[in-house]
Amino acid sequence: MIGKQVKGKGFRGCLNYLLGKQGSQIIGGNMAGQNPRALAAEFRVSRQLNPQVQRAVYHTSLSVRATEQLDDEQWKAIASDYLEGMGFDYNQYLIVRHSDTDHNHIHIIASRIRLDGSCVSDSWDYHRSERLIRQLEQKYQLQPALSSWDKERRSPTTGERRLHKRTGSDSKRQQLQETIDQASQDKPSMPLLVERLKHQGINAQVKFTRTLKVKGISYELGGMAFSGTKLGKAYTFPGLQKYRGIDYNSDRDDHQLQRLNEVEPQFIKRRQKVLRGTPRSELALIDPVQRSRVQVVAPTVDALLTFHSSQQFRGKRYTAKREEQELVLERNEPHAEILRAVPEANRSRWQPTSIPQLTEADVENMRLLKEQLRQAEIERSRNRKIER
Repeated sequence: MIGKQVKGKGFRGCLNYLLGKQGSQIIGGNMAGQNPRALAAEFRVSRQLNPQVQRAVYHTSLSVRATEQLDDEQWKAIASDYLEGMGFDYNQYLIVRHSDTDHNHIHIIASRIRLDGSCVSDSWDYHRSERLIRQLEQKYQLQPALSSWDKERRSPTTGERRLHKRTGSDSKRQQLQETIDQASQDKPSMPLLVERLKHQGINAQVKFTRTLKVKGISYELGGMAFSGTKLGKAYTFPGLQKYRGIDYNSDRDDHQLQRLNEVEPQFIKRRQKVLRGTPRSELALIDPVQRSRVQVVAPTVDALLTFHSSQQFRGKRYTAKREEQELVLERNEPHAEILRAVPEANRSRWQPTSIPQLTEADVENMRLLKEQLRQAEIERSRNRKIER
């Protein structure tokens, strides 16, 4: 079975596509509407429960081989298991069956916003989906299909299969593949990917020619080194860009990649506590994109804590706190520290004291929060004037 998923902003457009196909049929869900307009109005209910979520639309298609035929009840059972496995346990959803191709397939459209106002996490969701589909293939006795990840990675050798059967452990090569897949899920820049791998104890080295042109990448874990080709075409330097969506610009990245080649994995892995205790060379390795994100996120987090007159504030997505001089931001699900920084003298700029792990989604969430804080401050000032 093959699954493809996408997240978007507009329910109406997606519904027009799903129900506009000739022969399309609604076979399941928990919605009352029968046309795009009515269904979009229903989905608006959950969207209003959490307006901060920008990409509230979750759309996935599941298809089996042309030789396999499933009836509506079987598809409904598979869709129900898939949604539950992906965390959609209290959400609006619709199941639509299409017959426009030879492959038996369905589409699921769901709101990422649960009916209690929380949002289904999209962390590593492509990888989780592939794993879940493999489990559903076994449960419903479907013919297995190579995942989009597996097609670009070298298959386990006979020796690796025997090792796993004997010990239950993956080989170093398989561990590298798995770690790189996870670290590249959000399509980071090439220096940030290398930095993340070093943080995981993997010595990723980008090789340069004498004329300073990139000629490849290698990985070392536990004293064993592998070229990208040995892991699979998706793990070569061009393959990381083509198959994993890694962002690379030679003018922007080459100097930083050369500097990273001189850094041992344990060096980045060590966590810094305060700015004055952080090696200058390590701070210099922070991705420029991450540095710019810090300047957006840190002032907003600082304003949030100031607004609530608190040293710690926990929201649905993030937990913000002050620890002595440092400002700390943690993502709640899955739990991870994504920012630790201190302000300069006039608080006009912020200096990270450990390597930040901020995504573009984090930046967008903080921009929305900044506007909400501005409106809340205006309302608070208005109320004070009324009280006077």
